[in-house]
Formats: sequence, C-alpha cells, structure tokens
Amino acid sequence: MEPILPDPLPGPPSLQSLQRLLAAGPPEPEALGQLLADLGREQRLEHAWMLVKQSRLDPRAWGDLQARLKAAADQARLRRMSQWQGDPARRQLRLQFEVRGPAAAAPVSGLAAALARALMDAGLAVAMGLEKSPRPAVQVGHPLPLQAEGHGEWADAGLLEPVATPLAELPARINAHAPDGLRILQCLLVPTYASKTAELCRRAHWRWSCPPEHLEAAQARMAAFLASDRFELERTGKVDGQKAAKRVDIRPLLEDCRWAGADLLFQTRIAPGSAANPRKLLAAIMGDLGLRELETPGPGLARLRLELAEDPRLDQAEKFEPKLHNMFEDAVALGAGGNIRIVEDDDDEPVRLG
Repeated sequence: MEPILPDPLPGPPSLQSLQRLLAAGPPEPEALGQLLADLGREQRLEHAWMLVKQSRLDPRAWGDLQARLKAAADQARLRRMSQWQGDPARRQLRLQFEVRGPAAAAPVSGLAAALARALMDAGLAVAMGLEKSPRPAVQVGHPLPLQAEGHGEWADAGLLEPVATPLAELPARINAHAPDGLRILQCLLVPTYASKTAELCRRAHWRWSCPPEHLEAAQARMAAFLASDRFELERTGKVDGQKAAKRVDIRPLLEDCRWAGADLLFQTRIAPGSAANPRKLLAAIMGDLGLRELETPGPGLARLRLELAEDPRLDQAEKFEPKLHNMFEDAVALGAGGNIRIVEDDDDEPVRLG
C-alpha cells in the first residue's frame, strides 16, 4: 500500500525530516531514534503521530515507526497535560474569519481542521488539544448551518510559543495557505485563561435573500408573523419523559426583522448550549410557499456577524492565571529567596518498596 503523504509543512525541522522519511521509506532504527529525539525536543511528537495516522502507512513496513512514535506521543501528551496550564510560552490566538463559497459546505469539524492546517502551513506552532486522540487546539465559535455563509465568524487557537509576526500582518500570512472561501479577517491575542468564543456568543445577525418570484408573498407572511403575539412550530421533543411531537412558540426567537429590498435582515439569540436554527424558523413562517432553499441546505442564507458577551474571566485574572509551582518560586517572587537553603542530593539510588 502506497502511503498517503501529507502536503509539505514549513516550520520545525523535525516535522520536515519526518515528511522526507515518509517519502523515502521505512527508517533504520538509529535514524528513527534520532528523529524521535528531535521531535521531542521541538515538542512535535503529537503532531508527528497525527501526520503518520493520516498517512495510512502499511503496518508491515512501518510498524516499528508507528509503535515507537505512538508510545512517545502518548508520553508527551501525559507530560503536557500535567504542565500545560503553567507553561509560560503558551499563547491563545483569537481569529475572526469569513466563510464563503465552497468553504460553506464544510461542517464545524471541517472548518476547524482547515483553520488548523492553514495556521500550521503558515509556520505557526499550533498546540494539540487535551483529547484522548489529540487534534490541533483550534475551536470554532457557534456553528454555522451547512451551506450558510459567515461574514464575521470567530475561532480560538492554542499556540505553543509566542508569535513572531506582527498581528496586523498575520491574516495575510495565514490566508496565503487557506482553502478557497476561507479568509482570516483579523488576529487577536487573548489571555490563555480567557473564555472560548463558543461560550461568549450571544446573538447572531442574519441575512436571507428571498427569490424575487416569492418576494411579495414572503413579505406578507413575515408581516403576519410580526403582527402575531404567538406563532407555533411543531417539533419533536420530550413530553412527560417520552419522545413526542410538541408545539413551540417561535415568535420571541426572531428579533429586529426588516426588509432591505429582497433581503430579510433579522437576529436570533444564542443561549449557552442552544440556539434556534434560522432555516427552520423561516421555513415555518413561510409555510407552503415552496421555498426549497429553506427546506434543504442551500445558498441564500448568511450570518453577517456574531455578538460576543463581555468575558467575565478577564476581570478575574488573579483567579485564573497559572500559579507559581513551588516554594522557591514564591520566595523569589516575594523577595524572600535568602530564607530558603537549597540542598544538593547526589544519592541516585533507587527506592525499592516491598
């Protein structure tokens, strides 16, 4: 089986060495040992294991590499999980971006993967997440409906080290590696203890472009909806602990509805853990007009921007900032280092229990 090789990555020499190795063939044990040491020194063992898994190598030829790299990556993950909160080099990059055209067909996981790849291809040291099978630490904000465009989306990316490029120049650098339809608008640095944008989204601003042949009827339906005190939508849910159809009032879910030519502009609220699907809301209001683009994902719906709440964590830095690790660091920070005596112990004998 021919390996599926990832596209070349810039950045750390150890990852470049790994990709050359994947193209050349299974390595000798000595060369593999040196590669693993280099990957560990540059904190790229987990990145390397992710690339190897994606390459679908034949285990008969590459089994030694797979086994040793997986074991080393597992150990690196355990070390990272115990140290990441106090890592002084760690950074949190906040991205505002737009999703148009072909990129609008990607699900949330696909958008996160595309953003991560663009960041890594731009040479940024993207950290890995804390999952059992780690992925790049890139988290997209509130999900977009499939095929809907997003003109002001948000995402957060964890970085292993500070960014050398000025933030104003970073979007152009990342966009040079982004797929069609995905474009970074701005980059911000936020404290590592800041809340994720997915937790801060509170309101979405939408635009729906009505087909001209349905415009008059759609305007009449919307006028009736806005004049009503209650407008019910039937949906499946739990009733007395059993799955059943129930009626839900959707009138409070749409805010500030107004027409701008053939475009309907409106807002929806986002509560933690839930949000209304704008396509389903519009389909319920428009009823039997035959608007297929509301019944199945398609063009015509765009999220113009997301409103973010103020982050309460930013006013509680003393609560969330990493604490000093030991008494010596505390004493130095408080100017009391002279009261602590450091004792060197050369006894390297192992301790045996039992």
